[in-house]
Amino acid sequence: MPMFFMSYARVPVPRHRDASQDPNRLVFQFFDELCGKVARRARVTREEAGFVERPGTPGEKSVQALLDCQVFVPLYSKRYFSNPQCGRQWTAVTQGATPEDRPSIVPVLWTPYSPTSLPKKVKEQYPQVPDGIGEAAENYASMGLHRLLDQVLDLSERPDPEDEGAADRVSAQVAQVTDWLAQRIVDLAATRPTRPRTAGGVGRTPQPETLAGLDDAFADPPFASPLHITVLAPTEEGLPVGRDSARYGPRVDDWRPYGPAVGPLVELLEALARNLGFEPTVKPFDKFQTELRDTELPTAPWILVVDPWALENSQMAREAREFDRARRPWTAVLSTLAGDDLQTKEQSDRLRGLLAANFPRFISEGRVGSRKPYGAGRGGCLHPVVRRTGRGNQDPVLAVHSLTITPG
Repeated sequence: MPMFFMSYARVPVPRHRDASQDPNRLVFQFFDELCGKVARRARVTREEAGFVERPGTPGEKSVQALLDCQVFVPLYSKRYFSNPQCGRQWTAVTQGATPEDRPSIVPVLWTPYSPTSLPKKVKEQYPQVPDGIGEAAENYASMGLHRLLDQVLDLSERPDPEDEGAADRVSAQVAQVTDWLAQRIVDLAATRPTRPRTAGGVGRTPQPETLAGLDDAFADPPFASPLHITVLAPTEEGLPVGRDSARYGPRVDDWRPYGPAVGPLVELLEALARNLGFEPTVKPFDKFQTELRDTELPTAPWILVVDPWALENSQMAREAREFDRARRPWTAVLSTLAGDDLQTKEQSDRLRGLLAANFPRFISEGRVGSRKPYGAGRGGCLHPVVRRTGRGNQDPVLAVHSLTITPG
C-alpha cells in the first residue's frame, strides 16, 4: 500500500522520442525526489512511500495503488482538469463509504491555475502555499512547480553567464517546496487508516482493474433548460364516433399516432428534448391554461402537441381557439398526420381544416417567415418556423407553428 499516489495528466509521447525527450520526464523527476523524501521521513521503502503510473505500468496495478493510498497528490494544471482519466481518479478517491475511508488530498500547483476556474467538485481543494520559505513560496504560487523544475533543467544545460548561481538558487527553491510537500504527506498519512481500500469503497464499484465505470468528476454537467410539453388528444373513452381506438389509451398522454410499436408521441418528444440539452416536463392542459392567463414571465417554453381528431370535440376546440388567441411568444403548436393510419389518411383534408380553423393565428404568423428569436426562460432560444417533417412523405409532422430550440 503506497502512502501517496501521484495523479497527473500524461502527455502522449511520440514513438520516435527517447526517454530524455519524454514530455512527462519532469513529473517523474519530481515524483522521485518527493518519494525519496517521504520514505526517509516515514522510515519506509520507496515502494511503500509513493506510486506514480509510468509508461507500461499494468492498469490494474495503478488502480489498486490508487484505491489503497493514504494521500492523493494531484498535479493541478489546465491539462489535468480536461483529462477524463484524472477526473475518474478524483471520483475514486472522493467517493469512499465514509470520510475516514477516503485518502487525504495534497494538491500540487503544477502550472498556474485560478481558483475560480476549478471544477465544482474541486473548489475546496486549492493548493496551499507554504509559509516561512519566502521567495520559494512566492515563485511556487506564481509560476507553478513545473516551471521551477523546467528552469532548473534549462539553467543546468545552458548556464547563465551573468548569474552563475541561478541554477542552484532555483534548485534550492524546488527543494524547499518539495520538503514542505513531503512533510505534509507524512503528517496526513499518519492520520489515515492503514487498511487497504477496495473497489467496493467507491460509489459505483468499478471492476478492480479499471476505472471506466466511474464518472469524470471534472466534467460539470451542462445546465438543462426546462421545457414543458402538453398533449391535447382524446382518451380511448372520449373518441369521436367511428374513430379507431388502437392508437389511444386511458390517458391523454397515451396517444400513439404512429401505432403501438412506436409508442406514445410524448415520450418521443421527451427523448428528443433531452438530446437537445433540455429537461422536459409533461404537464396537463389545465396547467397550460393557467400559465396562459398568468402575467408573470414563464418558467420555460411550452409546446402544445395536438391530435387533429381532438378538435372534433367542441370543448377541446374551444380551448384550442382560446390558446390561439392568447398567442404567447413562448408557446408553440405541433401536430401530426400519420400516413400509416388509414382513417387519418382518408380524412387528412378535413383534419387540416380543423387545425386551420382552431389555430388561425399560429398558422398565419408561422407562414410569415423568419422572426427575431424569442426569449425562452433561462438559457433557451426559440426560432419560429413552419415546416413538414417526419418519416418521409408518408408520416408528416405538421409544425403549425414550430420551434427550432437552441439550448443556451
